Amino acid sequence: MRIRLEHALATDTSIGAPTRRVFAQTVTAYADNLDLLASRARDLAARGGAGDADHVASQVTEAARATLALREATRAPVLALVRDLAAASIPDADRRARDRDLDERERKRWSAARRDLEALAVDPARLLAAPMPARMAALPEQLDEPAAAPEPSFAELLELD
Repeated sequence: MRIRLEHALATDTSIGAPTRRVFAQTVTAYADNLDLLASRARDLAARGGAGDADHVASQVTEAARATLALREATRAPVLALVRDLAAASIPDADRRARDRDLDERERKRWSAARRDLEALAVDPARLLAAPMPARMAALPEQLDEPAAAPEPSFAELLELD
């Protein structure tokens, strides 16, 4: 965004470098409200003595629109990969959460990991909310029931010396 603003406003001095930096750093906050960004840019340009404040505002808005489109284009495949990897990891986490050979504490951690993976498979953007340990700590503690043990065969019941 900063580079786009510098190019778009190269011949305009009505919006100073500090304000351009602020716009560049906060562009994602305007993702759903580019009209607000345009209004602020228009006001700043008018106060800064721009000959055509509407043109300056449209330049800032177009730079933001292009930046946000690029952000979305690079973000979408990453989130799709997160979704796919999370979905593929659920069976392994479920198996470990139900493993009779693991202690209860370890099984609870795997249960939380499984539930976090299930949530990521549904909403991969959840990954951005917090690191995995924090997301898992926010989940209620749960111990998954282990799979039923198979009935021992007659041969297994015999004691051989």
